[in-house]
Amino acid sequence: MSWFLRHHAVYVMNKNKIIKIGDGIYQIKYYWLGISNVYMFLVVGGERALLIDTGYSTTNVMKYVRHVTDKPIIPVNTHGHFDHIGGNGVFQKVYLSEKDWRTAREHSDREYLQNMLQHKMDISRIFRMIAKLPAVKKELEESIDMENCKYVPLPSENYFELGNRKVLFLETPGHTQGSICLFDEKTRSLFPGDMLCERGVLLGLDHSTSVEEYKQSVEKTEKFYREHSGKMIFPSHHELPVNENIFSRYRQLCDKIISGEIKGRYIDDGISQGLCAKENNLQIIYRQISGKEHTS
Repeated sequence: MSWFLRHHAVYVMNKNKIIKIGDGIYQIKYYWLGISNVYMFLVVGGERALLIDTGYSTTNVMKYVRHVTDKPIIPVNTHGHFDHIGGNGVFQKVYLSEKDWRTAREHSDREYLQNMLQHKMDISRIFRMIAKLPAVKKELEESIDMENCKYVPLPSENYFELGNRKVLFLETPGHTQGSICLFDEKTRSLFPGDMLCERGVLLGLDHSTSVEEYKQSVEKTEKFYREHSGKMIFPSHHELPVNENIFSRYRQLCDKIISGEIKGRYIDDGISQGLCAKENNLQIIYRQISGKEHTS
């Protein structure tokens, strides 16, 4: 087993790359420890480029960015989790919703991250085995060694101007209180971060909101996407692009949780804890339906 894990990890890590996915849009693919993917996106305008998330501290995101452009970079985080803010330290300032500043501070704290990863190892025998491999152990340690950065509020005009190109954003609480989605006007591409991934969304985290509030964000995003004639949806994990029916699939699952038609079963995956409800190849792990915790 150890031989398989060692060679499998090396194989997957070698898949890290940056690829063009649209007109002036690039996806940075990074496989943390060779087992967990996270995607960052670069939108290049006439004068500046917008970097959507910075990955892990081990990602070295600017190495990928400078393969594409030497223009000034504007970094923005979709939310404050450590797999999205890890590379922030190389920038003088980073845009992040003020509602997620507390989340980002905690997810930059070494002790907080050590406790989180230790719990993951306590829960998962496979993860515990992988974490013992020398190369993986080294990356784990480096992943929780975060550099500080200065956070600034999102622009009051609700968009980033890149030079003949605008990227709009809207606040979409759910996965975290300060989660945002971004929308490139030129290609009509939506970047929803972790709120609209295939397979599922985590609302079972310390800074998540309720199922009802998450459903409101899904409806808000869908309305925005339709009004702006959206064409593509690029989430930060798993398969992409995703089909626009992801809006209705999440709405339906939320409705069934809220009505009680579907009752989740308790789960602790090592990162999030709560009730897990599944339907249509999606799952929602949640603690609150309408402001009251439901964890049993």
